[in-house]
Amino acid sequence: MDRQSGSDDEYVVIGQLIGEFYRHSHRLYQRLPFDPALERAAYTLLARLVRAGAARLTVLAEGLALDLSTVSRQVAALETAGLVSRTPDPADRRACVIAATETGREAFARHRQTWVGALRELLADWTPEERREFTRLFARLNNSIAVPYGGSVPAGSRPGAEEEEAK
Repeated sequence: MDRQSGSDDEYVVIGQLIGEFYRHSHRLYQRLPFDPALERAAYTLLARLVRAGAARLTVLAEGLALDLSTVSRQVAALETAGLVSRTPDPADRRACVIAATETGREAFARHRQTWVGALRELLADWTPEERREFTRLFARLNNSIAVPYGGSVPAGSRPGAEEEEAK
C-alpha cells in the first residue's frame, strides 16, 4: 500500500489542524495561571534542565531545536529569576554549564501541575484508550516532523519504544 496516497485535500486539512492546534495551545498557555509566569521557550529550557540535568547553551539549543540567541536570552531571564545557575564547564573553562536551581525545580513542578491539570480538564471526556491512541499518533507526528528536518527523537519519547526495543 502506498503510504503517500490520499487526496491533497486530506493533507490540507491536516495542515490546517496543525495550525489550529498551535494557535489554540499558545492561547491556552498564555491564559493559564503559571507562577512564576514564564515564556514557553523559558519553560521548555527549564523542563529540559530539570529532566535531563545541566548542559551547555549549545547543547540546549541543539537538543530543543531553538536558536542559540533564544536560548541565551531565556537562560538570562531564568538566571535573573533565580531558576537556573551558571557554572564554568570543567571540560572547557571558557564555556558555562546551566543547571536548574532548587527554586527552578519547584517552579517547574508548579508549572507542570498547572499544565497537567488543564489537560485533565480538556480531556475529561476522553477514554483512556482515546488518550493512549492520541498520544501514540501525536508522538508519531512529532517524530515525523523532527527527524527529516535536522531534529532528533529523544530516547523514550515514543510511547511503546521500550516494548519495541525489547523485541
